[in-house]
Amino acid sequence: MFVKTLNIVLAEWIKIPSDGLSPLLERKIHERLVFTNPDYEARHNRGEWIGNIPAQISCIRQKGRHYLLPRGFLDQLQELCKKYQQPYRIVDKRRSFEPLSLEFHGELKSYQQEAAEAILEREFATLIGGHKSGKTVIALYAIAQRRQPTLILIPKLDLLDGWLTKISNFLQIPGSEVGVFSGGVHQIGNTITVAHTGEVMRHWRKLWDRIGFLIVDECQRCPSKVLTYLIPNFDCRYMLGLSNTAQRKDRLSRLVYYHLGDVVYSINEKDAREGRGIIHAHVVARPTPFEYPYHSRSDYQPMLEALARDEGRTRLIADDIESELREVPQPLLVLTTETVGQGALEAELGKRGIPVMPLKVESLAGEEDVEEPPLPDACPENVEWPTGPVAVLVTPNTLAQCSANLKARVLFLAVPIYFRKHLANALRNLYVNGNDQKLKIYDYVDHRISLLENYFRMRSYNYGVHPDVLLNSGPL
Repeated sequence: MFVKTLNIVLAEWIKIPSDGLSPLLERKIHERLVFTNPDYEARHNRGEWIGNIPAQISCIRQKGRHYLLPRGFLDQLQELCKKYQQPYRIVDKRRSFEPLSLEFHGELKSYQQEAAEAILEREFATLIGGHKSGKTVIALYAIAQRRQPTLILIPKLDLLDGWLTKISNFLQIPGSEVGVFSGGVHQIGNTITVAHTGEVMRHWRKLWDRIGFLIVDECQRCPSKVLTYLIPNFDCRYMLGLSNTAQRKDRLSRLVYYHLGDVVYSINEKDAREGRGIIHAHVVARPTPFEYPYHSRSDYQPMLEALARDEGRTRLIADDIESELREVPQPLLVLTTETVGQGALEAELGKRGIPVMPLKVESLAGEEDVEEPPLPDACPENVEWPTGPVAVLVTPNTLAQCSANLKARVLFLAVPIYFRKHLANALRNLYVNGNDQKLKIYDYVDHRISLLENYFRMRSYNYGVHPDVLLNSGPL
């Protein structure tokens, strides 16, 4: 028997013909998109007055001979078509623009990278993660990858400053160039606009045809009318919902998924907490004078080479090392890499008569460039540890594997890094091994380069202190 191909027209709604639709497929669509109103059900069960509260909520509209379905339902509709052997064809009429010039300036943690990849595999998606789980940074990474004019909807104004700060940090877009749509201010950005949902509800016609990517922040707390009446006015190619929880208070979470897309990733709370605030140390944050015209990832390695040769930065580190050794003539650790920072720093310390000892561990040869060492305790127990005033140069992976065997109480972060899990745990080991004596960390902040400043901000989370507090308060 011949089965007619179903035309699925994709714009601000999913439009499918009501005539000739397979009865079984039509019934299954209705079973999912028409459901009992939780408010009606709760009032009915409590014996309360029902009033004009509808018994059912329908996410299906009928227009002429067509059904209009919410766009986030697309993946489920395709799944139903395949399950019930309904051939279909997608007619894509969504709005998209020429790719913008955008780049993400930062590093994602492993769970954030997994979440970002899951989002980028779908055009409509919802991401779930608790407070401080990194959803905003993941969303900014997705914006940089999508490269479309983006509208970020926020349900409350106190989220605005946080978005503006992170957009500036991670996308290098100044706050003055970010559009703001709130409180009567209708400034639309060429790249990103952050807007209050209440304002957009009233003035969406000023925005709808200039958006290629729509993000709804804290969609678990957005009024349901934002999802059912505002979102369907946008025909942009991509949508993303950010939610703190899988369940809304009104028990209408399915409205989020039908209008914005299914949940593609839920951030594990343990992953989000991993390594945060565990390094109890005296932190000395030192802004450096280093500058470099960093614009994209292709500039990264040349920038590191320039950083290693920078005389002002090198002198600043050497001054601090000399001061510490004069005060306490005991070995101290200097975190460098074999390619960045060792040669120039060794030469500068040599001029000052300060002994330098690169920590060489034979069993770790060839492991310096891996992202995570295979074992955090793979260091031989007989590591030779010096005595007296000496600067011990150590690489991140050697430190991660040998922290239990090292006895220094001062650590200099001579290279711009961010703390992966094993390295953060290694610094905690240094503190634990010191009994009552806290580890002292000199953290050099290359604040004139957004990527390196973001690394510092990521390190500050491991210290459990806001980065601005570190920069303005001296040792903590």
